[in-house]
Amino acid sequence: MIRAFMLLVCLAQIAALSSPAVAATTILSGTVVFNGQPVAGAVVSVTGNNLRQITQTDARGRFAFSNLSQGTYMVEASATAGSAAVRVEMATVGANITLHLSAKQLGTITVTRSAPARQGGTDVNITEQALTKSPSSGSFPQLLIQLPGAARGANGVVHINGDHGDINYIVDGVPIPQELNRDIGSEFNPNDVSYIDVLQGAYPAMYGGKFASVLDINTRTGTGTPGVSGAFYGGTYGLFDGSLGYENKVGAGSLVAAVRGVMGDRTLDPPNPESPHNQGSNVNEFARYTVPVGDNYLNFIISNSLQTFQIPNDVDNGEPASTDDNETQADLFSALELRHSIGTRGALTYVMGYKNSHIQDFGDPSNDWTYGEALNVTAPPYGNGGTATECATAYTPGSINTSYLPTTCAFSLFSDRTAKDYLFKLDDVLDSGVHTVRWGALYDITNVAKLYNIILQPGNFLAPLYTPATPNAPHAVVDNAPNDADTEAAYLQDSWRMGNTYQLDYGLRSDSFQIRSTEFDQGFAMLSPRIKLTRIFSPQASVYLFYGRFFTPFSFENVSPTAAYLLNLPTQPTLAQFDLKPQRDSVYELGGHLPLGSGNLGLRIMQKNATDLIDDTQVGVTALHQDINYQLGRIATQTAFFQQPIFSNRSTFYVTLNHTYSENKGCETQLLAPCFGSPTNWTPADHEQRWGSTAGVLINNNRGGWFSMDGEYGSGLSSGACPPTTIGYCKYTPHTIFNVEDGVALNGNTRVVGRIINLLNDNFFVTYINAQGNHYYTPRTFTVGVEFGPQSFSGL
Repeated sequence: MIRAFMLLVCLAQIAALSSPAVAATTILSGTVVFNGQPVAGAVVSVTGNNLRQITQTDARGRFAFSNLSQGTYMVEASATAGSAAVRVEMATVGANITLHLSAKQLGTITVTRSAPARQGGTDVNITEQALTKSPSSGSFPQLLIQLPGAARGANGVVHINGDHGDINYIVDGVPIPQELNRDIGSEFNPNDVSYIDVLQGAYPAMYGGKFASVLDINTRTGTGTPGVSGAFYGGTYGLFDGSLGYENKVGAGSLVAAVRGVMGDRTLDPPNPESPHNQGSNVNEFARYTVPVGDNYLNFIISNSLQTFQIPNDVDNGEPASTDDNETQADLFSALELRHSIGTRGALTYVMGYKNSHIQDFGDPSNDWTYGEALNVTAPPYGNGGTATECATAYTPGSINTSYLPTTCAFSLFSDRTAKDYLFKLDDVLDSGVHTVRWGALYDITNVAKLYNIILQPGNFLAPLYTPATPNAPHAVVDNAPNDADTEAAYLQDSWRMGNTYQLDYGLRSDSFQIRSTEFDQGFAMLSPRIKLTRIFSPQASVYLFYGRFFTPFSFENVSPTAAYLLNLPTQPTLAQFDLKPQRDSVYELGGHLPLGSGNLGLRIMQKNATDLIDDTQVGVTALHQDINYQLGRIATQTAFFQQPIFSNRSTFYVTLNHTYSENKGCETQLLAPCFGSPTNWTPADHEQRWGSTAGVLINNNRGGWFSMDGEYGSGLSSGACPPTTIGYCKYTPHTIFNVEDGVALNGNTRVVGRIINLLNDNFFVTYINAQGNHYYTPRTFTVGVEFGPQSFSGL
C-alpha cells in the first residue's frame, strides 16, 4: 500500500507541474456585466463562512475566488456603472454566476445555486434556511428522513439508499470516525451546522468509508452582526429545548460559539405506545474560530456533547415497569484546518483532528432477566415459544444445538467503551481551466478501550461449567480486550471538461487498515477505480454514467473471539474465529437532471453488488451491537427528486420518490453471531423499505416570518409478522407523516415559532417483529417557542 500511495503522490505532483494555473477546493467564479457588456476593474466581494474576500474583474469582466468551502455566500459587485448583489448557495462542485450592474438599488436580492448539471442525480444542498426553518430542524435524524431514498429506522437511525445506516459525515473537511456501535441517538447536533452538501451517489475518489450517503457539513457560521442569539422551546412530553449563541470579532478572527440543551419524557421510539422510562437529555457545546490571512485562513472547531437515555420498558411483553436500563453517550470532536491559497485557482489544505467517543450502558440485572425469560417462553411472533429451562440445558458437549436462539437466554449488560481517533489529512486541488486535479491522503490512529460485563440469567449453560459449586447462579462473561487500528487512504482524481458538452471524472483511491487485539492481528486493503461520464446539455440538464468500486471497513469495536465463543457455546463448540471482513462493492449508476419550468428534476438509478456485505447483530435484547458479514448483498434503487423555487425565488418546494430493493445472502460470520442454520438464499434486509416519498415547502414572507411543511410516506420495513413462507417479504408499517411550522416575526430580531410533528397522529410501528425490535413512532406533538437575534442574510 505504501507503493500505491507513493505512486498517487507522484502522479499528483506531475499533474501540478503541468497545470498552468491552480484551483481551490471549491471555486466561485463569474462575470460582471452592464447592459450586456463585461465590466473591467469592478470590485467584487464574497462574504460567508466567517470570511470576507475581495478581488477585481479582469479585462473580460471575469473574477474568481479560490480557497472557499461549500456554503452560503453573499457576492457583491460595484463599479462606476452601478452595483449588484446575489446570494449563492454553493455546493462542492462550485458555482459560476453573472452579476448584472444596475444604477438603481433593488429591494430584493437574487438567489442562485450551483448548476445541478455537474452534480449527482439526487444530490441535495441543505441550506441554513432549511436547517432553521424546517419543522424537522431540531433533530438531525428528522432532517435526514427528508432526503431522497431515506427510510425511517428506530431511535434515530436512518437508512438511506437501501444501506444499513452507512452515512459518511465530513465536518469542515474532516471525515468523522464512527468507531463505536450505536443503535440509538445521533452524533451530530443541527445547532452546530450551517450548510450540508448531500452527495447521494457517483462518488469521486476523494470520498471513502461509508457510502449510503455523504454529508459534507459546514459548521455554524456568524451572521455578521456581533452579539447574542438564542431560542427557547417547550412542548408535549415535557420537552424543553434551549440554545444560546454568541459571535464577535476576536483579534483578527471571528468567533462563533453556541450551547444547546434538550430534555424530554419521550426520547426514544418505545416498544409499547406508552412505555414508561423514556426520559432523555442532550447537552451540546460548540465553538468555531476563523482567522483569515489574506486569501488563506486558519479554522478551529470544537464540539462536545453528552446524551443520556432511559431505555423504554416493554411492559406489554413481560418487562417490569420498574426496569432501570440506561445509556450515556459523550462525544468530543475538534479539528484544526489550514487552507493555503495558491494563486487564484488553487489551495492546499492541512487538517488535524481528534475525536473521543465514550458510551456507557447500565443494566438492571434482576428485571433484565425477568424480561428475557418472559420473551423466551412467550408464543411467537413476539417470543420464542420456549421453556423456562432451555437456557440451562442449551449446551451439550460435542453437539450443536440448532434450536438455540439469540434470545433463548436472558442477559443484562454493563459496558464502558471509549474510542479515540487521531486523524491527519492533506488535500490539494489544481485547475488548468480544462482539468481539475485533486489529490490527498489520510492517516487515522484509533484506540478502542472497552469493558463488557454480560451477565447471563440464573439457570444458564455456563455456570455448571465454570462455577460448578453454584450451577444455578448467574454467570458473567467479561471482555476487556482493547482494539488498536490504523487507517490509511490516498486518492487522485481529475475532472476533465471536454468543451461545453462533456465532462469526464475519473480517479483512483487506495484504502487500507490494520486492526489488532490480544487475540487477533489482521489487515485489509483495496484499490478503488471510479469513472463518471457526463453529457451536459445546459447548466440545468445533463445525463451521466458512473462505475465505481467502494471499500467499507467494519466497525473497530467488537467482541473478542473468547467472549463470542462463551456467549454462543451451544451453537459454537470451538473458539470463534475473528472473521469480520470489510465490505467491497461494485456500483453502477445512471442519472441526470432535467429542467421542468423553473424547477429541476433529478433522476438516479443505482445497482450495488456487494461482497461481504456488512450488517449488525446484538447480544439478546441488550444495547451491545456489532457488525457481521453476509457473503453477498445487492441493492437497487430508483429515485426522483424535484425542487423548485417559488414566489420570486424567496421560497422553495421539493418532492422525492424512491423504490428500493435490498437483499442479503449467506450469513458468514462466526464472531458473536454464528450463522449455523441461517437462511442461505437471498433474504430482504431488515432495513429494506420498497417505496418511499417525501415532500416539503418553505414560504418566507416580507415581515421576516415563514411557514413550512414537510411530509413523509414509507411502505414499511421488513417484518417477520407474516406466515413463515413470506418472512422478510412483508412490510410493517405503511405510514404517512406531516409536520408543520409557523414563524411569526415580532420585530427584526424576535420570532415566535409554533410546530406540530405528526399532524395526522399516525400511530404506527417503525419496526415490528424486526431484527431492530418493536418500536412505535411518536404521536402528535406540539412545540412553541421564541427565537431572538439576527438571522443570517436577514431580509432575503
